[in-house]
Amino acid sequence: MLPYHTLHEAEVALGRNLTFAETVWFNYSANKSDYFLYCHNILFLFLIFSVVPLPLVFLEVKRLVGFDKYKIQPKVRLSLDEMFKCYKDVMRMFFLIIGPLQLVSYPSIKIIGIRSGLPLPSGWEILSQLAVYFMIEDYTNYWIHRFLHGKWGYEMIHRVHHEYTAPIGFAAPYAHWAEVLILGIPSFLGPAIVPGHMITFWLWIALRQIEALDTHSGYDFPWSPTKYIPFYGGAEYHDYHHYVGGQSQSNFASVFTYCDYIYGTDKGYRYQKKILRKLKEELANGIEHNGGSYNTIQDLKSD
Repeated sequence: MLPYHTLHEAEVALGRNLTFAETVWFNYSANKSDYFLYCHNILFLFLIFSVVPLPLVFLEVKRLVGFDKYKIQPKVRLSLDEMFKCYKDVMRMFFLIIGPLQLVSYPSIKIIGIRSGLPLPSGWEILSQLAVYFMIEDYTNYWIHRFLHGKWGYEMIHRVHHEYTAPIGFAAPYAHWAEVLILGIPSFLGPAIVPGHMITFWLWIALRQIEALDTHSGYDFPWSPTKYIPFYGGAEYHDYHHYVGGQSQSNFASVFTYCDYIYGTDKGYRYQKKILRKLKEELANGIEHNGGSYNTIQDLKSD
């Protein structure tokens, strides 16, 4: 709750006029408790988990030719009932674990110094803090993920997430309850080390979940804006990890690729890419020598 009763009081305290964004924030948050504002994350997560994967569900069911060629594992298809079952399992975890965890974790947010007042952070401040959060989360998630692929961690916890060898959007948060709790630590570390505004925290939680849904989408779209993010792994990168399954010792990072490269845990993925690239070149040469009986590699695959 803001310590000002009127816009004029806020402007006097800041020594300047409020920006448009600050005026909107004042009008919305002035009479709301910080706890109520923090709990917005529950609504945001519910909407993200429920709405963002829906276009992928549509593509999976309709199998549109223009989009089907971008499916990473085209031979694996899930029915609408199977995808809905995944969604129900995720929602059960949401209401039993994620939601209650959000409700009781508010004191930790106050301790680390997440603020909700004025002034609002600048755009550059928000972007720089989000970048730090992603880097910290990615690095710590990498090591936890590697641990979960040990014999005990995989058999007792992580195997649940790998039930989907060809992931779909709804399967991003599909996991054992213990994994949901453990992987909440990397997501919290960034804001704990570099605390910012509540709006930045909202954006961080939302963007991290959207990113997870993207990397589990099962589709590699060439027009995705994430293609322009340096070292971003993406759906194809993480799909390989699911395809290999429990024996996978590759592609552990959640967002970027640098940890896997530095610690040598992307060798299997890079070897597969090398083999596929060689096969495509051989197929292309074969097509050319055979008088052009196939126009593209995709035509050959579809036949």
